[in-house]
Amino acid sequence: MDIKTLIHHNLDELFYLADKKEILDTELVVKIGAYVGAAVLRGRYADQKEVTMEEVNGVFGVIGDFCRDSFGGRSFSKVHFNKMTKLALELVQETTFDSDVEEFIASLRS
Repeated sequence: MDIKTLIHHNLDELFYLADKKEILDTELVVKIGAYVGAAVLRGRYADQKEVTMEEVNGVFGVIGDFCRDSFGGRSFSKVHFNKMTKLALELVQETTFDSDVEEFIASLRS
């Protein structure tokens, strides 16, 4: 599975779970995108011991395009994209990130 397909799969699943619980709103879209992006980058870093700016831009480009295509430009704007990338970079720096992402996903599944 390539990275784009993996990202789309994870976003699809998490948006579906949030929508099913009737809690999906723009802020949660931002949060889901941030967690997915951060998790992908964290996995890349664990494998390669580095992440390039090209990879960061690629991951968030895929996520941003997916969100824009799914929710439209008004519902997912440049402001939301910037919030998402900022949050993702903050999340991935947390020492508790691995457990935080698990808890976040579990909260959507319960």
